[in-house]
Amino acid sequence: MTTTPAVSGDGTPDTASATGSPPEDQPYRMVWNDAVNLRHLALSMVVCVAIGLPAYLVSEAVFEATLDQTSLAGGYALLVGLAGCVVGAAVCTKLFPPKRVLADDDAADRAEALEVLAAMGGTPESFAELPKDVQDEMRSLGLAPTESTESTESTESTESTESTEERR
Repeated sequence: MTTTPAVSGDGTPDTASATGSPPEDQPYRMVWNDAVNLRHLALSMVVCVAIGLPAYLVSEAVFEATLDQTSLAGGYALLVGLAGCVVGAAVCTKLFPPKRVLADDDAADRAEALEVLAAMGGTPESFAELPKDVQDEMRSLGLAPTESTESTESTESTESTESTEERR
């Protein structure tokens, strides 16, 4: 799977962005090694604080009023506040969808992997020598030799082994 960012490596907007809007409308900056829109980041923080802080303060008042041990109220209220922040993050994911375009290019990835394997000089015989779990994984990825190749090669190797035994 290939990821096509909507920004270039230095954080400047990519002019061929999937959104089609001009670069000036998308002020990206690098934060924690990722390109973000500062306006969306600021709004996301406001949303999370607007949901998490009231959840904490209200739950703290409710827990202090209802719990016999008021010392536990702060801990429970903190958990409710964290849950509020998670809800805020979920709201922000709906408000501000990712700016990246994901493209699934399995055919090109498979072709590249087959080229690398061919360069390594693998043969059906060497495939047969691999552990069973590796063979199964390669089959599931479509990188194993075809059944016709394996049966032809294994028949030839069986015949050569039999002829070697007959000579002895």
